[in-house]
Amino acid sequence: MMSNYTRKVIVAFIAVMAAIALQMPHQAMAAGSLQQVSESPLGEGTTLLKYRYVIGGKASNVFVTRVDLNNPYVDVGPVYGTAGKLTNRQNVKKMADEKGAVAAINADFFRMDRKGAPFGIVLDKGKLVSSMGKINNWYSFGLLNDKTAIVSHLGFKGTVQAPDGTTAVIQGVNKEEYNPTNDKSHLNKINLYTSDFGTTSLGAIKGYDDAVEVLVVNDQVTDMRIGNKTGYSIPQGGYVLWGHGVGKEYLLSHFKVGSPVTVTLQTTTDFPIGERELSSAVGGHMLLVKDGNALSKIPADSIGGNQPRTAFGVSQDGKTLYMVIVEGPNQSRGVNLDELAQLMKQLGAYNAANLDGGGSTTMVARYPGDTQTTVLNVPKLGATLRNVPTGLAVFNTAPPGEFANFFITNGDKTMMGKPITMTVKAYDKHYNPYKLDPAQITWTANPADGTFNKNIFTPKRSGTITVTGEYQGVKKSMNLNVTSPEVTDIVISPSPLALRSGGQTNFSVSLKTKSGQVVAASPGEVKTSLTPGLGTVQGFTIQAEQTNKSGELVVSYNNIIRKVPVSVGTRWSFWTNTDNLTTLSYNTVPASISADGSFRQTTGNEPVKASSKALRLAYNFAGSSNVDTRFAYGRFGTTTLAMPGKPLGMKLWVYGDNSGHWLRAELADAKGKVHYVDLAKEINWTDWKEIEASFPADIAYPVSLKSLYVVDPEDSTLNPQGVLYFDEISLEYAGSTAPVTPPPTPAPGSGFTDIKGHWAEAVLVEMNKKGIVSGIAPNKMGPNLPVTRGQFVSFMDRAFGWTKNGSPAVKSPFKDKLPTYAQASIMAAVEKGIVSGFDDGTFGADKPITREQMAVIMHNAMKKGYGNADKPVIASPSFKDAASFSAYARESILFLSERGYLVGDEHRNFGPKRTATRAESLVVLNSMLKSS
Repeated sequence: MMSNYTRKVIVAFIAVMAAIALQMPHQAMAAGSLQQVSESPLGEGTTLLKYRYVIGGKASNVFVTRVDLNNPYVDVGPVYGTAGKLTNRQNVKKMADEKGAVAAINADFFRMDRKGAPFGIVLDKGKLVSSMGKINNWYSFGLLNDKTAIVSHLGFKGTVQAPDGTTAVIQGVNKEEYNPTNDKSHLNKINLYTSDFGTTSLGAIKGYDDAVEVLVVNDQVTDMRIGNKTGYSIPQGGYVLWGHGVGKEYLLSHFKVGSPVTVTLQTTTDFPIGERELSSAVGGHMLLVKDGNALSKIPADSIGGNQPRTAFGVSQDGKTLYMVIVEGPNQSRGVNLDELAQLMKQLGAYNAANLDGGGSTTMVARYPGDTQTTVLNVPKLGATLRNVPTGLAVFNTAPPGEFANFFITNGDKTMMGKPITMTVKAYDKHYNPYKLDPAQITWTANPADGTFNKNIFTPKRSGTITVTGEYQGVKKSMNLNVTSPEVTDIVISPSPLALRSGGQTNFSVSLKTKSGQVVAASPGEVKTSLTPGLGTVQGFTIQAEQTNKSGELVVSYNNIIRKVPVSVGTRWSFWTNTDNLTTLSYNTVPASISADGSFRQTTGNEPVKASSKALRLAYNFAGSSNVDTRFAYGRFGTTTLAMPGKPLGMKLWVYGDNSGHWLRAELADAKGKVHYVDLAKEINWTDWKEIEASFPADIAYPVSLKSLYVVDPEDSTLNPQGVLYFDEISLEYAGSTAPVTPPPTPAPGSGFTDIKGHWAEAVLVEMNKKGIVSGIAPNKMGPNLPVTRGQFVSFMDRAFGWTKNGSPAVKSPFKDKLPTYAQASIMAAVEKGIVSGFDDGTFGADKPITREQMAVIMHNAMKKGYGNADKPVIASPSFKDAASFSAYARESILFLSERGYLVGDEHRNFGPKRTATRAESLVVLNSMLKSS
């Protein structure tokens, strides 16, 4: 301990009575009906209870961890951060498991747009990890050194003393910027940071770029820096004084390297605690129950309505602690703060306070025999567990004790003649995990039913068989469902199997008996093999090689052999260009979000990536609190968009708004399960960008697209408004399973108005009817627009059917990215030797094609049998600009011109470097088709 760095708790009567008066009980509201569902011990003095709390006919799931503080083996205190670093947040389960807790709930509030230091106190067995924020009316959990729990408005006082005897106020310990009552936490202030804060001190953060940091080790200044953006790595026994404005000037004018420093830190309570001391504490929120009275009209601080809630309460004598969560709003109603106050009173709390709720609400418990906790509640909206800075936890401090009980944990299904291993978990007399070898248990069964070899049972008959285990006088029994041994089939799932190059996947094997029952097989029961070159199979896991090929997985049991196709390597297949997606709708969660939003096709000069229409999603999260996660959905009408085949992923072009929001897609599978797929964790770009995502491994086919949606996270400070555009959706398939996707067709209309009277009108109409070309809009063909290299190869593919039976799953040899719509066509043309790229290794699919490039590709195609290369010479053109022909193209230009496929202009110029138009390219392609 540092001799000049003191931490202590003093008693101070803080003037909070006026604030409490605002919350004093009015006419008591009607309490909900509380119905106990279950009760089970977790550890010494610790009991888990589950209730249904019914209000207005709607029920909420309530979980309560009740703690008897009279039990000598019970301890209660904070859990925080990761490995003792406060701002390295993790979820409640991970914090509880790291510290060995038997139960825990989330605790304090924090800013999600920062590292996440709590607003309130963290006091861990006398160690001040984080001071109480200077916020009126916020109440904390405290545990005194005689194991009495309290609900108190805690305060903080801190001072730093310079060598000249002057002192200055320390605003807080290990705090990020927050808004104290009628004050600012860092403006013109001094704050203190220890190694508990994180890997480094706060540093010169945004808005405080010129802050000073003073590194103190062994009560002496060792370094001082202004504008230290990275912060200090604080050694054990050291701390950093951070100053801004007036605070900065004090530190700079009173300290220098080598100066001694004296710091005093004090935590205060709002009532006298005598000779006792505060040993542990964690920050809370508004008071719910005061001296046995449930408060009402409790200020919600923007957290109103029926929400998931977390709270704690204590009995009148302070010897019973109630840690409580209310689940919601998925399968459970949730409650408002007044209803939560009534609940806490009914549970037995004499004083109680709210904790952080919503998406933070979490309770975990370690059941007897387990070594890790289990999450009890479903997080809000089914989200993943939130990483939070602090929790309130219960610990079982009892030493290892004598064996008390055990449970049988293995499955109950097996097959006649198939050995099944009996597994168990056990706990001692203090409810701590007890290491029990199942082979030490005496296992018995009717000799006619089967035999035991230690804890391995081999059934002799089918049907229901009862087996019993006994250890130190404790007996447990299990009914095994044993099927007939006559196996008639092997079931392998999933089938077929598709892996990305170098990827890994698991599969399952089950044995189907003559009676129709299906029993899971273990790797040792069956033999497996994989086509050479695909990868390796170990157990029921396949590790693919870096390859693109197909083969088989072979599984055998006795004389039964089954095979499933295995594809390694994937390819992308164009799906839709969004031109015909017109049944669109927009909705939000919560419904209170501004109605200023829409999901529709583009109009006018709005951005379009390709063809004629893109999709436009405009959103505005204003109108609802940013405390909750907010969602803006672009839905595809009342149904969904069915995806062909068995896609492994999707990609699409997105015109970003650089909003920082989260972009996701909703997928519905064959079992009705909705999967949420991340397209972009952060929309951090503008203009068009192609993004892709993989589908979950457990998705059941067929699958369909329900929506594209934007997520605004809880406590977001992002711009609430934005606009996104979507176009050109493609799907990823195993190389051998990609479906053939027909070319897009134009939306129905009255015809193409821009080709009437055009010299190529008849050809363009004919090529459109054949599905070789679509319009750029429902009524426009764009005959005089330039055609790109990628578009021309796609036209040829559609004309000659290169990919009608699928395309080769080969890796692109080009350095640049091929557009999705043309990728399969280009790769097919490359494989056939029809196209190649530029000298720099690129293909340039989006570059306009020149007439001489078009001539070379056509000539190469004819050499491969596409078109009639044997057509007789009908002319010997003499082009005036022949000297400008590129050497690589001269032969092709002359060959095609002599046979009438290509012609020059009225001035006898060929124009080798001139960009070809859509009309020109389709006319020459039509000539090739007709000559075939």
